[in-house]
Amino acid sequence: MFSNHQRSISGETPLIVSCSIEARKRPPERRSTLCRAESRPFIGPKNPVLAPDRVSDMKPPVATYQHRALRLPALLCVVLSTGAATVANAQSTQAEGASAPVAVADDLGRQAFLRYCRECHGEDGDGLGKFSYTTGERPRSFQSGRFKLATTENAIPSDRDLEETIRRGMPGTGMSAWGQVPDAEIAAMARYTRSFSLDAIRSELDREVAAGELSAEDADAEFARRTTPGRAIEIPPEPPFDDERRTRGERIYLEACASCHGPNGRRLRNDPMPDFEGNHTLPTNIVGGVFKGGNGSADIYSRLYLGMDGTAMPGYRDAYSRDELWDLVHTVERIIAEDGLGQPEDEAAMAAAATAAQAAAATYDSLFDEPRDDVVTYDETGASPILLWGGGVLLLLVIVGSALLTSRR
Repeated sequence: MFSNHQRSISGETPLIVSCSIEARKRPPERRSTLCRAESRPFIGPKNPVLAPDRVSDMKPPVATYQHRALRLPALLCVVLSTGAATVANAQSTQAEGASAPVAVADDLGRQAFLRYCRECHGEDGDGLGKFSYTTGERPRSFQSGRFKLATTENAIPSDRDLEETIRRGMPGTGMSAWGQVPDAEIAAMARYTRSFSLDAIRSELDREVAAGELSAEDADAEFARRTTPGRAIEIPPEPPFDDERRTRGERIYLEACASCHGPNGRRLRNDPMPDFEGNHTLPTNIVGGVFKGGNGSADIYSRLYLGMDGTAMPGYRDAYSRDELWDLVHTVERIIAEDGLGQPEDEAAMAAAATAAQAAAATYDSLFDEPRDDVVTYDETGASPILLWGGGVLLLLVIVGSALLTSRR
């Protein structure tokens, strides 16, 4: 039996109408004869007892809608908070994404430096790598913040300067060329190389600030002065080379260069000249055409204009005009092409040039507060003691081995 209940609005006892299954299968107009109606309390699964005194207490089912209405603000809060969290995570991800390339580039530069540079320049960039003694000229300490090759007015190299030095090397020295290395690694290596000087200079200035010798503002200004590359030097167009300029170029060369590089481009000095760290170097033989900064016309002009920071090679931007520097560039190129200038190299001229060179070296040495006696000097024509000992030991082993083989026969 199936039962349907109806409740009157006045709260009377509900009328229960019971119909059999057969009646439900009949059309509605024929069900009345098969169904009966009676008044009794209804007991159902949803309302345990619908007694007459409880019927009037029943209220329309609005609680469900009130519950949903109360749930809606909470749902909106959840959505808004979730959206805010999503935006915050997105911003954090963007910030991490912005810093990630920097960290990757730093790691790439470090790995490249350890792979290509550590053996000579040292892991800390102090120029004390395990093979530094084999390079002829001692590798430069990057912690000093002074670099030989630059094309900026303040001689602090730009990123491009460092990259070109890594790419081309320093001909005539132990500094190898790494042009086969991908550009991304070279750029990262240049930035990592500069970081040695940035960290060392900042540490030095922080110590002075802690000691009360320098204010924080002055330290920041000094740090910027010593580490920020200046504007690039302007190289004027190369002028034509005529007889007048030829004569003037020779005169300037004999005045400014012959005392170290020789009147014909063959150096007169075989005694090394100290750099700012006390390490010794030799003047370049111009006739060979092998220069640390390259032998192009613009390269030679840059070296004559700026010099090489920290070495005995001065810059002549304040001594000669730009046209005169170009005349000197042409003279250097002429020495390379003609294997000299044809100047007499008699004993008197050689002695005069040697005297001038010694005077220049004395002037340069006076710039050091305390002379360093523990520096390593190198003789370009002499053999290394290590090579001599190694060759002697190898020869001895060959002789002993040959003797043993002969005795066994």
